[in-house]
Amino acid sequence: MLEAYDPELINAVVVLTDGMNDDGTPEDDKKQFAALLADVKLNSDGENSKPVRIFTVAYGTGADPRELRQISEASNATAYQATDATTINQVFAAVVSNF
Repeated sequence: MLEAYDPELINAVVVLTDGMNDDGTPEDDKKQFAALLADVKLNSDGENSKPVRIFTVAYGTGADPRELRQISEASNATAYQATDATTINQVFAAVVSNF
């Protein structure tokens, strides 16, 4: 993601997910999340930062938005939640309004 970073452009990613870390190794989920959050914060702040805003969308009725919200906030972006196909259009319109 950072290889294509251009300070003259809007650098952002939109992630649509259920918010669950289900990679098959639950014993390291907290460690993985902590490392990801540290990387996001490192690239978002500071003199040598290359900020990429990460807009997260928790999709579905069982979606867990807590960690997604932390990722978005660490990158100076916004987290959204869409429970069904009807609300997803509204959410994407809100995401696009950030640009």
